[in-house]
Amino acid sequence: MAFSMSGRQRSAIPKRDSLLRALEKREDNMDLITGLAVVIGIMGGIATWAAITIGNPYLLIWAVFVGWGSFYHCGGKEAGFKNSAVANLWGAICAAGALIALTSIGVTAIMAGICVGISIVVLILAAKLPLLSAIPSAVYGYATTAALYLLGAAAYGEGISGITKVAAAVVVSLIIGNILGYLSEKVTGAVVKA
Repeated sequence: MAFSMSGRQRSAIPKRDSLLRALEKREDNMDLITGLAVVIGIMGGIATWAAITIGNPYLLIWAVFVGWGSFYHCGGKEAGFKNSAVANLWGAICAAGALIALTSIGVTAIMAGICVGISIVVLILAAKLPLLSAIPSAVYGYATTAALYLLGAAAYGEGISGITKVAAAVVVSLIIGNILGYLSEKVTGAVVKA
């Protein structure tokens, strides 16, 4: 008795073979999302361990991750690094200016609103300059500086000196995050190509 297949069964074989070839190809090449997940997961774990081990008040792992995300938000590569890092710095400067003004004038709800409002106008108007055009990244710098001051100012000291130290801690951490973003992009590119 001869073995015979219906037309439907015969047409399923080439599809199955091409599916197997596609799956084998995917096993050989890691896709971008998987590559990013593995590389950033490993690097993020190492960065967290290092930040805890070092225990330096100028290395804030949460701000490192904000800078890392900011790098990718700005499109990555060298241009993304530059745009993100400069905008993060600008945002920290604007927040520090608002905090210095507020603590010099006297902290009240109305004065807080006025100082924040004016500093945000300045932050956003500066985006007319190409170097400061990454408004979301500037907001990341602003928000992380304000958050650290509001939640941990006592650890950095009082007055202008304390605010300056807070802004410096945030900027150092954001820049480290941008550097790790850049490195993770390069490593992921190598892993995905391999």
